[in-house]
Amino acid sequence: MKNSFLFKSLIDILFFLHVLGLFVILLRFPLGIFDVTEMEPLHLGEWIILIIYCFIYLVLLRGLFFLRKTARKLLQNKIFTRYVAYSTMISGYHFIIAGILLFLMKLSANLFQLNFESIPKSFSVTPIFLLMVGLFFILQSEILLKAIDIKGENDLTI
Repeated sequence: MKNSFLFKSLIDILFFLHVLGLFVILLRFPLGIFDVTEMEPLHLGEWIILIIYCFIYLVLLRGLFFLRKTARKLLQNKIFTRYVAYSTMISGYHFIIAGILLFLMKLSANLFQLNFESIPKSFSVTPIFLLMVGLFFILQSEILLKAIDIKGENDLTI
C-alpha cells in the first residue's frame, strides 16, 4: 500500500510539474507577458515549431493524465477492471505518439538545417525513452486485459 501511494504521489508531482512547465512556456515565449530583453520576435517558422512542440507537450500531458487515473485505481485496489486496462493503453499510445513526433521533430531539425553530424549525436534519448515507456504500458494493458478475461472465466467456474 505504501508503494502504491508513493507511485500515485510521484505521478501527481510529475503531472503538476509538467502543467506548470506548460504555463511557463506559454507565458514566457509567445505572449510576451514577461519582458525578456534578449529575445527577438518569433518568425513564422519559429511559431510553427513552437506550436508543434506545445502539441507534443499536450499529448504527453494527456498520457500522464491517464496514468494518474490508473494510479488512482491502483490506490483504491481496483486493478482488474477494463477501465484501468484502457487507461493504461491510452497512456501508452499517447507516450508513443509524443515520442514519434518528438523523434520526427529532432530528425527534421537536423535535415532542414543540413546538419549531417553522426546519427548518435543527432538523436536525443527522450523520444526513444518515450517510445519504450509507451510500448511498456501497451504491453501491460494487454496483459491486464488477458488477466481480466481469465479472472472472469475463473469466477464463472465454481
